[in-house]
Amino acid sequence: MLKVDFDELLKSLRERGSELDDIEVKDASGGTPTRLWQSFSALANRSGGGTLILGLSPDLFQPTGLKHLDALQRDIGNVCAEMEPPMRPAFDTFPVERGKRVLVVSIPECERHQKPCFHRPKGLPSGAFIRVGDSDRVMTDYEVQNFIAARGQPEEDIRPAVRVGWDAMDQERIKRFFASLRERRPHAKHLNQSEEALSRTYKIACRRGAEPAVAPSMAGLLMFGKYPQGESPNLCITVVRYSGTIKEGSRDASQIIENQKIEGTIPDMLEGALDVIRRNMQQRTLKTGLMSEVITEYPELALREVLVNAVGHRDYGPGALGSQVQVKMFSDGLVVQSPGGLFGPVTEETLGEAGVQASRNVFLMRMLEEIGLAENRGSGIRTVSAQLAKAHLPPPEFEDGRTYFRVTFSNESLLDEATVDWLNQFAGFPLNDGQRLALALLKKHHTIRNLDYSRLNQCDSRMATADLAGLRELGLINQLGSRRWAVYELAPAFSVATLPPKAADWKPRHRMVFGFVQKQGTVSIKQIVEGCKLSTPYARVIVRELLKMGVLEGTEKNKHSPKQSYRIRQ
Repeated sequence: MLKVDFDELLKSLRERGSELDDIEVKDASGGTPTRLWQSFSALANRSGGGTLILGLSPDLFQPTGLKHLDALQRDIGNVCAEMEPPMRPAFDTFPVERGKRVLVVSIPECERHQKPCFHRPKGLPSGAFIRVGDSDRVMTDYEVQNFIAARGQPEEDIRPAVRVGWDAMDQERIKRFFASLRERRPHAKHLNQSEEALSRTYKIACRRGAEPAVAPSMAGLLMFGKYPQGESPNLCITVVRYSGTIKEGSRDASQIIENQKIEGTIPDMLEGALDVIRRNMQQRTLKTGLMSEVITEYPELALREVLVNAVGHRDYGPGALGSQVQVKMFSDGLVVQSPGGLFGPVTEETLGEAGVQASRNVFLMRMLEEIGLAENRGSGIRTVSAQLAKAHLPPPEFEDGRTYFRVTFSNESLLDEATVDWLNQFAGFPLNDGQRLALALLKKHHTIRNLDYSRLNQCDSRMATADLAGLRELGLINQLGSRRWAVYELAPAFSVATLPPKAADWKPRHRMVFGFVQKQGTVSIKQIVEGCKLSTPYARVIVRELLKMGVLEGTEKNKHSPKQSYRIRQ
């Protein structure tokens, strides 16, 4: 790492007030920190690897110094030798304030065919960790197996069904499938085979051990079975509508308005789930100049793409068969969650990028492509983002939890009447449509990244960088951090939050937390941590500072009460 890169990283950490998912900070003033192997394992198992910084306080990121640097590097080397596979990190030292130095350890990503990286003395799964937000967590047995399965191409979609035989298949449906293929590809010689041979070619049928009779594959059963749930009851889609918000969650059963379990083949389930979603969607009016158009709450093409991906790319391994594809509808958004995280080289950041694609279930996806439900070329996510942008909705949010993958849609229009009125104050600025949309998104979501801008406006990273730089030069937004750590927020003069007169001298962290509390009303530390994406210790530091300024107050007299929350002081 170059000195300029470290300086930018340190600035970003201090401005954001929390560690990043690829950056971990430890105080090494007392010697070598304990359990370093947990950090090494978690960062090595992360896509892109990560960086460990020793010699800073993990809350305010101030220099604490290093005790016995040579011994520290030797201890790190010993721990790295105990990892499986052994690690070869890069070391750099940099001077910081007060004449102290820090040690930066750059940890490369473990090769996919060797994951998970774990501490050999602890073994699996106890010695294997993953990075979750700004913390490390021990892997579950399922997560370990997930990594091991991803070393090669999984074949769970073509393994034989265990509980049903070939008589569980809809023969007429299979005939129509092959007839359609022959009609569309009259010159394809392999389609001249018998239907029995074609069933094996397309992995609809397979052998179950040494049994002479053919059996349906998992993919074949899901596409052409009479009742695929006879193999596993949770090979289904559930659609639940709640009266509450996404933030309130789905634990309160009294909030359930409708709860449907959709069964059948994948094509049948997709149509059934869409029918339930359509029935529960609201309608709204989209103003386009002098005209207006009544549209559904979410674009149907975007919903269809996300549902196809959920059933087509989910994990069909034994460890995931107890989980369903879930659709949860809330008053402010919709969540689709499928078992199994992203597969192969695809990450949350590279989703939708041209040339970056991988399929966990290649034969199932081929069948879905043949019947026109999937294109299997990696453009589905771009279609989703484009459809949401066309409807003036925020870009989708993706979360890869290794054991699940979650897509969240917001139904809050970026260009509602109040926001359009707010945007009118920028009429005199030389802005393009993409920049105006970005300002609207900032008004509602407080921060934006280069990736968010790209997905919002369907542009590449370079154009996003240029447009965001233009907004910054006009004084409309502030940049926190730089390069890949850059995050942008509205300049205080244009912030929706009504700040006190002295707020002009506040630091960005004060404005962010104050604005969040002002918008939410009364909040706990946990809500501030989640809403502002801060670490718990740092959130407490900021709240204490705002309390000392006299702009916040606690709801409980006992400041240490577990029920303590905070609100704007009147």
